[in-house]
Amino acid sequence: MNHRLRPTADRDEAFCRDLACRVGLRIVVQNEDVKAFARGRNLSIEDAARRIRYDFMEQAADPLGADRIAVGHTQDDQAETFLLKLIRGAGLTGLAGIHPRRGRVVRPLLDISRADLRRYLAGRGERWIEDESNDDLENPRNRIRHVVLPELDSAANGPTRPAIARAAGLAREDAEWLDELAARRYGELAARTPDGLAIETAALLAEPPPMRRRVLLRALRAAAGGREVGLDHVEAAMAVLAGTAGGADIPGARVDLRRGKLVLLEQKPAPK
Repeated sequence: MNHRLRPTADRDEAFCRDLACRVGLRIVVQNEDVKAFARGRNLSIEDAARRIRYDFMEQAADPLGADRIAVGHTQDDQAETFLLKLIRGAGLTGLAGIHPRRGRVVRPLLDISRADLRRYLAGRGERWIEDESNDDLENPRNRIRHVVLPELDSAANGPTRPAIARAAGLAREDAEWLDELAARRYGELAARTPDGLAIETAALLAEPPPMRRRVLLRALRAAAGGREVGLDHVEAAMAVLAGTAGGADIPGARVDLRRGKLVLLEQKPAPK
């Protein structure tokens, strides 16, 4: 996927084409105007690029007969993601970081450090491309990569990435267990209505806060129609549930209390 975001994007595409030719593998290339996509959907460039990239890979996998889509995230990426989520106040699900497998997507390098990967490639005489935008310290991830993690290594007198990645793995196990419980509870508490969803208020309030949030997140995502739902939307719904807010607008729906039920009224698209 050529995101057309850097002047060197065509150089990177040519590198991939040459590599595929040299090792005798088929290659599928697509170009996309990520900036225009992001503007049209009010997304960050990073989020827009990720959506476009994964959609493209899923679409390209079928005609190629691929049952796995392997991507190159490393242990460093995992540690950086964990710290980014931590400073944004994420819960267990966010701190779980990058998953080793989700659907067809697998990440076989997730336990390998970036330095070890470079040494492996150098030992085989393989070249690679360095993305020069990774040196921009205005980007929060790059600042964590080049400033925060080296400081943590210095404070710990050794590499901290393996321990941070391990913490992400433990958080992921806990989060997956809670998510399984929440999925069952959501099925018991939520009911479809002609206008959206309804949940029995008393039953949901009887759940501990972590379960309440997860059930609400599932409900909000069901009503959002593919729109992005964040922690701030869940907290807004929690306030409505607790009676401290009269209602809340979330992506694709309105959250209200009506006759002992928390209702999510789905917004219908305006007629053309």
